[in-house]
Amino acid sequence: MARLMTCVLLLMSLPGCFRMSLRSGAPREGAPREQTGFSLVAGLTTSNVTAPECRHGFSRVDVSWPWWGPAVFAVTFGIVAPLRTEYVCAEGPVAPVSGPVDSPDSHPQL
Repeated sequence: MARLMTCVLLLMSLPGCFRMSLRSGAPREGAPREQTGFSLVAGLTTSNVTAPECRHGFSRVDVSWPWWGPAVFAVTFGIVAPLRTEYVCAEGPVAPVSGPVDSPDSHPQL
């Protein structure tokens, strides 16, 4: 029995992690914002965790499990998995520079 409990405790202390990151390269606007959503039935469907208030798109998006996510996933036998989304909106479009810009790295057009 002690061996079984040791194995269970060892397995519970080594949960895997889930993280997905997206970087668009756009300049950041403001501080990171956070939302919590969920995934149902082993990821077959998810709640909507996108932010409609980003008018110019996203600069950075990170989706991960919260620290308590593996416990909820285990208790519900994989039916519900909480997700935490942290995102940063992109800045608006930059005004174009008037006139031609000479760049030493540019090649002549063919």
